[in-house]
Amino acid sequence: MDIEIPGYDIEGELGAGAMAAVYLATQRSLDRRVALKVMAPTLAVDEEFCKRFLREGKTLAKLQHPHIVAIYDIGNVGSRYYMAMEYVDGGTLKERIGREGLPPEQALAVMREIAGALGYAHARGLVHRDVKPANILYRADGTAVLSDFGIAKTFDDGTQLTSAGFTVGTPNYMSPEQARGAHLDGRSDLYSLGVMFYELLTGALPYRGTDSFSTALMHLSAPIPMLPPALARFQPLLDRMLAKAPEDRFPNAAALLAFDIDAAWAERQQQEQGGTVALTAVPQAAAGSAATTTGSAAGATGIGGGTQLADAGSTAVAGAPGAAGAPGTAVYGGGDTVAGNGLVDATVIGAPGAAAGTAVSGAAGAVAAGGTQRTGTGTGTGGAVQGGGGGSRLPL
Repeated sequence: MDIEIPGYDIEGELGAGAMAAVYLATQRSLDRRVALKVMAPTLAVDEEFCKRFLREGKTLAKLQHPHIVAIYDIGNVGSRYYMAMEYVDGGTLKERIGREGLPPEQALAVMREIAGALGYAHARGLVHRDVKPANILYRADGTAVLSDFGIAKTFDDGTQLTSAGFTVGTPNYMSPEQARGAHLDGRSDLYSLGVMFYELLTGALPYRGTDSFSTALMHLSAPIPMLPPALARFQPLLDRMLAKAPEDRFPNAAALLAFDIDAAWAERQQQEQGGTVALTAVPQAAAGSAATTTGSAAGATGIGGGTQLADAGSTAVAGAPGAAGAPGTAVYGGGDTVAGNGLVDATVIGAPGAAAGTAVSGAAGAVAAGGTQRTGTGTGTGGAVQGGGGGSRLPL
């Protein structure tokens, strides 16, 4: 071995990349096996990078979390900058993903473990910037741990590793703002985690271009892919994690971990369903008298059709249209039809909609001959509807 770091016996190389080589070594003072990462000599020419490496190394060494690889030592010998860290020999998450991904509950468990690790790092001012399956290692007991904070960056640090000619991050998992070279915070890591979660569920990446540049463009502008039907319950979660704009994602890892997957999926399904109609009888009015009713009840914004019934031998009058309300809140209650023998309340119950609209009352039920009932129909469109029309019974 042509490399020597005082205090360490290097046994062999575990892997190498453009930025560093990793060696299996023994720390003599504690007789402990470690993974010794030695930065590439080309990086040592950047004085600012070397200072930041040592400064952030001290910060990383203070991270103590069950799902983050422990850092034991950091320093330099001349132009060789090194970091000694926990040796994790259980392989990587990348090696465990098959062509069809992992079982959903296992994928969810891994995602949550890494989300917890990221939240811990973010709370201490660090953003990882290279979250991907190859950087998720497994201990012998099966615990997943986040590794390779080698390009981690503090939120307020303006320096960039690209000054040394390296691309920061991996295009397949890079957030849109990372691809643009914009300011990053913890929400960038949550996007990368979302890409990884999609891959864990399906065995494929959500975006894959013909090269790194086209892949980065897809992260910037391509729509969020839809999961297959068997995995559809996770779609609302992925829609938040993979949102193009950081402000549309979860604000932090805690919010991600608190997200109720089943409740969000139930709400999504309700939004996609049409309206239903409920008919409710109300007290009878004596013949020849006049009656007026008003219906209003808070509910979800929706679109639905209503049906009004007229009793035989009577005259039915439709209620006036309800006024449009504020977006996001619908009030159920169309106009009430008054029949000769009593009142029938036609209540329109709409499924949730996206915006406010104008309610249109149902047409009056036709006067029937020979005691047969006929119906008239009407629709309420859009969001918040205050059904305040009220039907009037006419004296016969």
